[in-house]
Amino acid sequence: MKNEEVTLILAGGNLSLPFLENVIKEHAGATIIAADRGLEACMKLQIEPDYVIGDFDSLDEQVKDAFLADRRNVTKLNPIKDDTDSEAALHLAFEKTKGDIFLLGGTGTRLDHVLGNIAILGQGFVQDRHIFLLDEHNRIRLIQKECRIKKEEQYGKYVSVVSFCGVARGVSESGVFYPLDHVDLQPFTSLGISNEIVDEEAVITVEDGTLIVIESKD
Repeated sequence: MKNEEVTLILAGGNLSLPFLENVIKEHAGATIIAADRGLEACMKLQIEPDYVIGDFDSLDEQVKDAFLADRRNVTKLNPIKDDTDSEAALHLAFEKTKGDIFLLGGTGTRLDHVLGNIAILGQGFVQDRHIFLLDEHNRIRLIQKECRIKKEEQYGKYVSVVSFCGVARGVSESGVFYPLDHVDLQPFTSLGISNEIVDEEAVITVEDGTLIVIESKD
């Protein structure tokens, strides 16, 4: 049965195959969008993606031959473009799906792409969608109001908050080892890094501005 409430975007960054298998099992029936080199992971795991998008300039030729010929669900992009393949895949998800979106393979050695992928999470505010950047060690989201993280459901040991695009005003954190109470979180500080949930639930709020919320584990 199709899970219409979850979309998995597989991008071309670091993507552990055992980790990806576990995520797909956890969200069985989710819509899968392969963005460019994310298609290689699909081939290795023998996964048939629902949609494929990218300029395919870095894609292995065998993968091109196996997946791209005579398929209606493929969107070929011009390699000379403004958007990354990950952002194009995100726009496709907005058009074709609903519910939460998880971007996998969006982290790795290219820090420019990592920062870009964190930035595009903010498009969820306009679309009224929850978007997460996910890898083996981190679950990342942007918030402009509130998020709640139950201790039993947290992704890792640590919870960090970082101001994004200027000062985040009126930041509060409760249920954590280092609580905050209506603090204006400046953009050039490490305050907010490596907190831990100590109660059943952590509540993070911001009155004005945007926060990066990172759940992480070693």
